[in-house]
Amino acid sequence: MKHSRGPQIGLDSQSLSYLLDAIAGIEEPTDILATEKKALVRSWFYRPGSFAFTLTATVIAEVRQIPDATRREFHESFIRTLFLDYPVVNLVAVQARADQFAAAHPKPRDCRILAEAEELGLDVLLTYDHDFWKRLRESSPTTRLLKPSEYWAGLGVPAGAVPQTVPHPTNPFCTQSWWRW
Repeated sequence: MKHSRGPQIGLDSQSLSYLLDAIAGIEEPTDILATEKKALVRSWFYRPGSFAFTLTATVIAEVRQIPDATRREFHESFIRTLFLDYPVVNLVAVQARADQFAAAHPKPRDCRILAEAEELGLDVLLTYDHDFWKRLRESSPTTRLLKPSEYWAGLGVPAGAVPQTVPHPTNPFCTQSWWRW
């Protein structure tokens, strides 16, 4: 993958699902992950420049395994129009790298997502999976594994800034204000 002028940002599966749920019009998050969820949504709407989040092959494969057909199609329809995805080029190298990550983290899919992110040349992979982040955040010399709140803070968006993207007026999310900065 060739780099454009801005950083290349990827999402893990949980981040993808939450972002899509938010864009579709859910209420303000109030659970233990509320800070991360708000930061992720703000990162989408206030993202600098014109970039799209990138999804790795494993994230796409996980979407295809969503058992509920309606929810699966919901994800797939957004992926087709709003996200970038690229196939793995060197399967052997990616698997070898994922195996290296497995020494520090027991979830093979997480390890593979990070290995694929490295192969794609992603600068950042966003996750709010605390164990994934805690165990592998220092493991990649090329792809930073960040929580959405870390990424959002690093953007330095001033309070009151105008979002780069806004929901369509017919989208129920348009009536929500919690995501505005």
